[in-house]
Amino acid sequence: MNKQSFLLLIDKFLEGKCSLEEQEYIINYYESFQNKEEVVIGDNKRIDEETRIKILNKIRENLNLKNTLTLVPKTDNNHHRIKRILKSNLFKYAAIFLIAFGLGYVFNMNPFENDINIDNTIVETNPKNSKEITLSLPNGNVEVISENGKRKVYDANGKVVGVQKGNQLNYTHNKNKQLAKLVYNELTIPYGKRFDLVLSDGTNVKLNAGTSIKYPVQFIKGKERKVFIKGEAYFDVAKDKDHPFIVNANNINVEVLGTEFNMSFYPEDNDISTVLVEGSVKLYESAKENLENKSIMLSPGYKAAWSKNREIMSIDKVDVSIYTAWKDGNLLFKNTSFENIRKKLERKFNVVIDNKYSFLDQQIYTASFLDNESIEDILEYFSEETSFNYTKENNKITIITNLTK
Repeated sequence: MNKQSFLLLIDKFLEGKCSLEEQEYIINYYESFQNKEEVVIGDNKRIDEETRIKILNKIRENLNLKNTLTLVPKTDNNHHRIKRILKSNLFKYAAIFLIAFGLGYVFNMNPFENDINIDNTIVETNPKNSKEITLSLPNGNVEVISENGKRKVYDANGKVVGVQKGNQLNYTHNKNKQLAKLVYNELTIPYGKRFDLVLSDGTNVKLNAGTSIKYPVQFIKGKERKVFIKGEAYFDVAKDKDHPFIVNANNINVEVLGTEFNMSFYPEDNDISTVLVEGSVKLYESAKENLENKSIMLSPGYKAAWSKNREIMSIDKVDVSIYTAWKDGNLLFKNTSFENIRKKLERKFNVVIDNKYSFLDQQIYTASFLDNESIEDILEYFSEETSFNYTKENNKITIITNLTK
């Protein structure tokens, strides 16, 4: 492992995202220098003895501080799914390494010209407080989209640019007349719902609950295909080697020619993440004045996560199904804290979960739930194994401490 890879691994450790094997690698690496004055991390970069001792002491101080709880399925005589908890010490090594990275995160240089004519402003709708799918038009009108309805979307001249049939809005119907400039629509999906979008080039986009996407009603020849999202979306991009497809999420761009990937950028999350399913994508920071961009190429089966607070990119090999299960309405968690699980439950079921039992938020679970399981079913699975009670009034759920049932 070279210096760059090692430093990225340390950063993962900082954020508590290392696998058991990765954590043990770090521990073993440092402890292998127990009798040496310095720890070498490559390219003549060294950690002095005082820092090394502090790191090792911190590791020892944190041994056995955390347990993970794993929900695994088993079947009773009636073939109903039951979940039980297995305790382990996957996170027994919890250390803090103060290794800082700058915005330039050791990737190849590859500047891109910023198109200043593109309006990347997403209307500040609040999917969390809305109950309806809405479509924002260029004239400022906001229309409600009925999930099972049929409708046509018109441009300023009264021409049909999009057609809705049920749970899909399709913009591939008007290919004869080319527009002179980019005209945008914005689709917002509230909590508790999902929706499909087909862009004018044939790119298919699946939109998760709590997502807004801003896109041209028609892409223009000679210009890049660029859309803007907040939330989570799965892209199956139509191939067009002459017109790169770019997804912008805050200050990160993902560029592709034709591929499948999942992108997640919820305002309340710490990371902007991209998981590549098929093909290849290039990620780079959105253009800033007087700053050069740096880019990376992502391979299938890997996730790139940009820390919004620390401005650091990390790359991990992942189980893609964990990040794409939502497309079918399912939930799949692996070594995930209940605090993060709550966020996904809130989006899927359009509820607010007020957890007054702080211990529960820190527990780590691996679990899967099918689309037909209710929020009550899911909470019951968790409460059977980590005892707690809850109340539900309208769309608000309040979790209270582990009182005797």
